[in-house]
This record gives sequence, C-alpha cells and structure tokens, in this order.
Amino acid sequence: KIYGCVCDSAWKVGLDANETQTPEWFGPDCSLRHCPSGDDPETPLVDETNCSYALAAGGRGRGKYLNKCHVDCSNRGTCDYLTGTCTCFPGYHGANCGTRMTATVAGESS
Repeated sequence: KIYGCVCDSAWKVGLDANETQTPEWFGPDCSLRHCPSGDDPETPLVDETNCSYALAAGGRGRGKYLNKCHVDCSNRGTCDYLTGTCTCFPGYHGANCGTRMTATVAGESS
C-alpha cells in the first residue's frame, strides 16, 4: 500500500548524478512548492548544493557523485512555499537570492 502522493518536479529527482534529492512540489497533497535553489554566496569554500555522498532525508540512501541538494533561496532569503518565490534578505537579489548586491560609489557605474 502507498500512503500519500509522489509529488511532481521540474527537475530530475533522485540520488544519481545531476539529480536533486528534493522534489519541487511537496506536502501531504503536493500543493507546496520549493523556491529556486542556489549555493550560498557567503560560504565560498562550501557548496551547499553538493550532495555527493550525502545521506538523503529519512536515511533513504546516499547521493552519488555530482548529486545535488536543494537550498531554497541560497540560504539568503525566505521561501514562500505557496508561490515558490523567494523574498531576499537585504543585500541579496535574484530569483534564488544568490547574488550579492554591490555598493556603487558615486560617479561610478556598476
């Protein structure tokens, strides 16, 4: 017997290379949507989206080499799971909040 649903996703979901461990849609009725994923720009020595050999949620296996973790809003914003859109923290922008804003000095173009 299967209890629950298998939610759809715009990206490949699984533990193989170039697959993401987390589906786009989730929740008991698959009505909640993850936001765009990205690597946290404040941790240049760590790639949070790298799930190579990482234990999957629920202990259901390990990601193979080049497997991807999903990181809502690059850890630099909050995700609205009803719409799947990020609200970026101050100083960050982009669909996944993965771009740091740079200060522009008067008279210089960015």
